[in-house]
Amino acid sequence: MKKLFLLSLFLLFLTACGMPTYIPDRFSYIEIVDQKEEASLSEIEDLDLILKDSEVVVGLDEAMENYPKYNIEQTPAYIIFEYTGYLTDDMILFTYDKEEAVSLLKDKIQDEKEKAE
Repeated sequence: MKKLFLLSLFLLFLTACGMPTYIPDRFSYIEIVDQKEEASLSEIEDLDLILKDSEVVVGLDEAMENYPKYNIEQTPAYIIFEYTGYLTDDMILFTYDKEEAVSLLKDKIQDEKEKAE
């Protein structure tokens, strides 16, 4: 019995030591556009370094139906979330300006690259 307990404790210790010490930040976004071809955030270089999830919503009506709490008034619109814990995301940006959304994501990508070095 004592050996089984010690073996379990040893395996638990090995597992804990093998865990990565650095967990990258993760972000998600919702991109609301009039036509699918207009969606472009996914084309940002190295976006996969920080991307947890993404969604493209086509049309203002669908966006208002799927996300009524954001009061989306026009397209294009961009909503960016930061993953903050188990099943939780916090909105960090809501904008109608594509350049503002791209700039924020590029800054987050750059931060991630610097942390990884």
